[in-house]
Amino acid sequence: MRDRKLGDILVTSKIVTPEKLVAALDQQSRMPMVRIGEALVSLGLIDDKQLKEALSQQKTDRSTPLGELLVQKALVSRQDLQTALAHKMGYPLVDVAQFPVDLEALRKVPFAVAARLNALPLILRSGRLVVALEDPSRRDALEELEFISQLKIIPALAQFGSLATAVQTSYEKLGADVWTSRGTIDATGLLEMEPMDTGKLIESLEKDSSGDEEEAQIEQSDNSLVRLLNNMIVEAHGQGVSDIHIESYPGREKVKVRFRKDGLLQNYLELPHTYRNALISRIKIMCDLDISERRKPQDGKINFSRFVSNQKLELRVATIPTNNGLEDVVMRILASAKPLPLEKLGLSEHNLKHLKEAVERPYGLVLCVGPTGSGKTTTLHSALSFINVPERKIWTAEDPVEITQPGLRQVQVNPKIDWTFAKALRAFLRADPDVIMVGEIRDEETAKIAVEASLTGHLVMSTLHTNSAPETVTRLLDMGMDPFNFADSLLAIIAQRLVRRLCNECRQTRPATEEEVEELLADYLHVCPTDDPQFDRERVLSGWVQRYGRDGRLAHHHSPGCAKCGNTGFKGRAGLHELMVASSELRRLVQTGARAEQLMHQAIREGMRTLRQDGIEKVLQGVTTLTEVRSTSNA
Repeated sequence: MRDRKLGDILVTSKIVTPEKLVAALDQQSRMPMVRIGEALVSLGLIDDKQLKEALSQQKTDRSTPLGELLVQKALVSRQDLQTALAHKMGYPLVDVAQFPVDLEALRKVPFAVAARLNALPLILRSGRLVVALEDPSRRDALEELEFISQLKIIPALAQFGSLATAVQTSYEKLGADVWTSRGTIDATGLLEMEPMDTGKLIESLEKDSSGDEEEAQIEQSDNSLVRLLNNMIVEAHGQGVSDIHIESYPGREKVKVRFRKDGLLQNYLELPHTYRNALISRIKIMCDLDISERRKPQDGKINFSRFVSNQKLELRVATIPTNNGLEDVVMRILASAKPLPLEKLGLSEHNLKHLKEAVERPYGLVLCVGPTGSGKTTTLHSALSFINVPERKIWTAEDPVEITQPGLRQVQVNPKIDWTFAKALRAFLRADPDVIMVGEIRDEETAKIAVEASLTGHLVMSTLHTNSAPETVTRLLDMGMDPFNFADSLLAIIAQRLVRRLCNECRQTRPATEEEVEELLADYLHVCPTDDPQFDRERVLSGWVQRYGRDGRLAHHHSPGCAKCGNTGFKGRAGLHELMVASSELRRLVQTGARAEQLMHQAIREGMRTLRQDGIEKVLQGVTTLTEVRSTSNA
């Protein structure tokens, strides 16, 4: 054996034990450094001229390793390349089919990554991970493995063509779902996406999957499925969709995909049951979730620009386990990464003026209330953008951070590690803030800290899930707030809802009938104090005619539907707002524990308009319909 060169022994004898592998790697570390090009020349497999040509070509395309480039040019075979790697460079050749892989090593690299890079983690030694590759000189693969595992990677050599099976077999022992996620897609091949008809993509998939087996399952790696999912997301964004719902049903029932557009769900497409696992696995891979976990809900985010280069989109993904061992997926499109100016929110002149005055105050509490999805975060960020100047330090605690703007210090809370809104708020108070925005007041502790912060010289903004501005006061007092402290800190409460906006393209206008005007007046005056002359029927009607009338008459607006709005008559959404500004009389009522109805009547006397009243004014402007207003606001 002493008469034979180390490289010859390494090529012929494959390593099958960890001890021998460690010894071989130790031996290799003492060998002189040799480049792959030099190794191939010294073995007589290529000449100097061929090496120079390959090196000059590689200068223009750094993505392909030199060895792979020579194989592509048919100057050397893969077997020759492996011989050079072992013979001259000393990489140990491991028999991956027989080698006892360490399960701890496998856990350091997800199966999806190992399958894509064609790499098999073998053992962990002294904080280093030994990984078998067909070409250990691939720097891109080694760097990605180091980044994912957060360990130093020591490469070893595997026989060409032996790794794919070994990777699958090894990870199967670990319990990974290797069948669902087999053949993971390399995202680099998806950077450019030509728009394609969804129907054609489904036909392509059905054609690919049709064969001898009627129940042939679609693979998540199928290129047509990948294109279908990308196409679906691009189309949803183009249509102004807020959420994509993917719903699984048992047996042979079809998978349903629905879009939430302008607040209402619409059917988008139905897919055969054979798509079920592949579609959900593909989404999980896109947001780096565990594809083998189907019994627990998971949350993640997709940076869509990784998969389609010209789409700067983010999607928030939630998977929900359903009965029969199935899963549903809901994807929220986070397209608006920048705040809207306050003037673009659709606030009435009165509401805009008083909200600006409230947020410009040096300290106090401003609350934005309404149900989930009513645009509270958007309103708060618009208010923050109005006061966001270099002279102010603004901290925000959000879950999740959806809208970003320069100048804000934004924090993502994480209840799983006990990093809650209350703890973030306490931390902010030690960080010299001028303005604090808390994503939501969920409990008594957060509410008390927010009130204390607003009384100690900070402007605090937050949201609550309540129905109206006056109800917010009673809710917080019920949570245990001190009425005097809360009354002193409160500046304003804005309640809001979103309604569907009439399509401008097909909107038709005609004079309103007496019955229609009477219906609007009855609805508007229903909650007003009867003893206040400003709410006299004739006075309100003359004010409407003056502001919204044409030729002395009010108009009725209607959109029958057209191609632009998908024949629905609605396109986009508008906000309804109810702004209650804290006055001295309102503060006195809060301190004496007044009911929500008393607070509402006092606020209306001082100029507040309820959600229903604000909605009726938007009906008169031709923004929306009375039916829409009634469906989203209480009488």
